[in-house]
This record gives sequence, C-alpha cells and structure tokens, in this order.
Amino acid sequence: MNQPIYKVEVKAFLCSIEIEVNGIPCFSYFNEPQIATDIPINNLLFSSGEQDLKFKISPLFNNKDFHKDAQIELNIFVKEANDFYLKKQVIHSFVLDESLENKPFYENILNFDANFPYHLDVSKINYDFSREEQDELFSEVYQRYEMLASYIKDDDLKQYNQFTTIRFDDFVKAHYLEKDRRQYFLNKALFSYKDYELSLVPKEEYTLKYCFNNRLVYLEKLNNAPGLVLEDKNSKEEGLHFIESAIFFRNNQGHLELFR
Repeated sequence: MNQPIYKVEVKAFLCSIEIEVNGIPCFSYFNEPQIATDIPINNLLFSSGEQDLKFKISPLFNNKDFHKDAQIELNIFVKEANDFYLKKQVIHSFVLDESLENKPFYENILNFDANFPYHLDVSKINYDFSREEQDELFSEVYQRYEMLASYIKDDDLKQYNQFTTIRFDDFVKAHYLEKDRRQYFLNKALFSYKDYELSLVPKEEYTLKYCFNNRLVYLEKLNNAPGLVLEDKNSKEEGLHFIESAIFFRNNQGHLELFR
C-alpha cells in the first residue's frame, strides 16, 4: 500500500476498556454496556517496524467482579487511505478465550508490524518526569489545560492552532493530507465547540498520569479519557461534555509542550 491507514476495531461487551499504542493512551470507554468502533492509530505509529498495543479491561461501575458475559474483541487492520472500495486487511486479532472469574482486571499486549512512508519525530521527547515533585507538576499541567481551555472557550483559532502545532502537523503527515485538506482542518479546528458555554472541570477532579516511559504527562478525570474535560453549563442533557486530548513533554527550554 502507498498510503496505509491503520486502525483498531474495538468490540467490548459488559466491561470498561483502556487502550494504549506504543505507550500512549489512544482510547478509553467506561461504564457503558457495549461499544463497537474503529480507532485510527497512525499518529501513534512513529517509525515502520514492530508496534505494540496494550489494553486493559475492568468490571463496570467499579464492581469487584466482571459480569459473567463480559467479552472483548480487538482487530488491528490496515487499508489504503481514501480508498473506500478496497477491503481492509486484518493483521492481528484478539478474542478473549479465558475466564475472568475472580479477576479485578485483565490486560494484555498485542505486537504487530506496520510499514508506512512517513516518520514522526520523537527524538525531543526524552525528559523523565518521574524526577519531579508531583504536586508542582500537577499544577503546571493544569495551568496548560487552563490555557488551552481559554482558547477553546474564546474561539481563538490562531492561538489554539499555535498551541497544538506538533499534534496537528503529525496528524497531517500520518494521514497524508494535501495542502487544501490541511487548511480545511486548520480552519475547522474549533468548529465542534461552537454553540456551547464551556467550563473546564476543576483540578480537584483530575489525577496526574505518566506514559511513554515517564516522558509524557497528562491529567485524567476518573472514568474519562485522558485530557482536559469541558462541560457545557447550559446543557439540558446531564453529563454532556467534551474531552480534548492534551499530553505534554518538556522541551529543551524547560517548558511543557503539547504532543498529543
């Protein structure tokens, strides 16, 4: 394939699930009876060769035991970009074939090979956050969340695009976007947030998390995907919120910079 797109097909029944690709969170789904979806992962594939996908399933609603019918199926597949007629090629499959009885959780790692024509640079991501004092680091990350949230709430497209440059440029490269499509996505970056009065979830609801061998850091609200959580103040639908991925590294100048 000239422009391969890799995805993970997720089918989870009566369990919560969290997925990492190459050590970085890419999908989570909590406390819902079932989910069936495809997750693009090209932006977490940095160089051709062996990749790894780690997943963890846990009982719903913090129960101690899994439901007797809990099940998980994962299929890693590849298809040509923008070719809607070419059949996808499954390159790795997993179906749970063992009992979950008396297990508080189940996790596994799937290894697979991927070959693609791009390279995403991670050479600057080498600072180890584990040496830092956690409370100070938490506050620093939350300040970056506040900054990003302000750009979203103020519909400040210029500042938002500048803040998310690395994440966006890697997305463009990993999805083979031409100049016109790149500009389209830049212009539409904040479109999904329009018509909502959003507020950032207070820091008391977050926990500091590390990934990528402690070289990336982020905050996570309990039973939510990693990143900042924005709630709609005026929503009549209870619990309506948006999650913006926000995972940081420390650059050579000592500042937190958005990676994913």
